[in-house]
Amino acid sequence: MRADPGSAFAFVVGGAEHGIVRWEWLLREQGTGSIVEQTWRLLRTDPVLGDTPGDLHALRDHMARSAESTLLALAEWIAGCGAH
Repeated sequence: MRADPGSAFAFVVGGAEHGIVRWEWLLREQGTGSIVEQTWRLLRTDPVLGDTPGDLHALRDHMARSAESTLLALAEWIAGCGAH
């Protein structure tokens, strides 16, 4: 886990001892805004997520779409906050 206010946060799904996926967000200032980088790392295979190469490729593709959706939603939320 990580919590650096204003610059980064991370957590492990499944807990530190038995985690399955580690998610991390890094934030850095750029001009009048911020760049947000979202990453994830599979720590171990799990039957819930699949354990064949095909399952893992499908998981990778799903996570990439999920990350993109999350970042777009975050950008829209931030843009909406600036309008108030």
